[in-house]
Amino acid sequence: MELIMYHLVEVKTTKQKEAFLRLPALLYKIEEDINWISPLYSDTKNFFNTKKNPLLKEGQVNRWLLYDVNKHLIGRIAAFYWERSTLTEENPMGYFGFFECTDDKKGAALLFETVTKWLLLKGLKGMQGPFHLGGPGFFTGSLTRGFFEPVYGMPYNFSFYNDLFMDYGFRDVSKTETLLIKLDDSNNWKFIEKKVTNFYHDLRYRIETYDPKKRGTLAEDFTTIFNKFWTGVPGMTLMTKERALNRFKFLRPVLVKETIIFVYFDDKPIAFFIAVPDIHQIIKKFKGTYNLFDRLRLWFAINIFKTIHCLSGLIYGIDPGFQNKDLEALLFYSLKDQIKQNKLKYKMLKLIRVGDFAPGIKKVAQQLDGKVHHRYVTYQLMFDKVEKKKAESVSAS
Repeated sequence: MELIMYHLVEVKTTKQKEAFLRLPALLYKIEEDINWISPLYSDTKNFFNTKKNPLLKEGQVNRWLLYDVNKHLIGRIAAFYWERSTLTEENPMGYFGFFECTDDKKGAALLFETVTKWLLLKGLKGMQGPFHLGGPGFFTGSLTRGFFEPVYGMPYNFSFYNDLFMDYGFRDVSKTETLLIKLDDSNNWKFIEKKVTNFYHDLRYRIETYDPKKRGTLAEDFTTIFNKFWTGVPGMTLMTKERALNRFKFLRPVLVKETIIFVYFDDKPIAFFIAVPDIHQIIKKFKGTYNLFDRLRLWFAINIFKTIHCLSGLIYGIDPGFQNKDLEALLFYSLKDQIKQNKLKYKMLKLIRVGDFAPGIKKVAQQLDGKVHHRYVTYQLMFDKVEKKKAESVSAS
């Protein structure tokens, strides 16, 4: 008789939701990994709240906890899919995320198998991840290089997670990097300045920074550019105005209007760049909590004491018709110019999600001597290959 080594439960009760929330802190504490920074518990709760996360109105989500034979909690995972995918796509994809587990190949496989079965029942043909319910691109991917403190907006994980993914049959479909770029007065920036001079003499181009009063219009502009630029990139999905507004609302405590750039051509939106203070420098002290005192500490750090000197370049987008025409350089230079003109104290930009899908952005970042800080992979698993692998295993035995 085979000994039952694991116990898997679907997250439903308040106690289970709390366990799902706090498992990562337990795992990284046991391994004494000081680089992990706890996400804010309130944010994670909101990601699974249908009233606060518009993503959940467009699909379904489920999550599970994994216990070992001694009833110790050792793993968790979540799965999500958009209902329109099953109706409009030939090979509709589901997503997994919030994966945490001990270095246990069989335990991890049970979590992946559970997600596979659930998504198959919903009509999905495969899955990608790690994906995050904070929105497309937010905390997406698995860290494969640079296992030190993460940048705000990107995840951190044990290195062995990548082995667990590959051993189960996942294959990488997208690689991105976080690049460190100094916001100084080097010759690199002078070179970029020369490249963008013509834009400032062409009245068809207009540059704007974030204005809360125009939030609705900017959300529409963001959505228009995002969908043109990011469509087809693994881990990214179509944006809606509602989700864009929700993204702005979520980021409101950390928004600095001068570091959010929109570019227009003949009054049509063609590019954006959103950078926010790298608040991980502050919230790592909160250890997951976010009470009134913590909110005040963060607000004073950003707006009064200005103790955060590094920006996280969260997301960018360029209309494909304007790519590789030095518009990428204009985005970088406009950010740098706003920092200088407004006497902001940011000295470093950590630009996330730089990949081959954005050659212009990557080229300018390299011209600015951007250094690789982190590297991430998005994985994909096609379910027909899983079934074929199982059949071959049974035949061999």
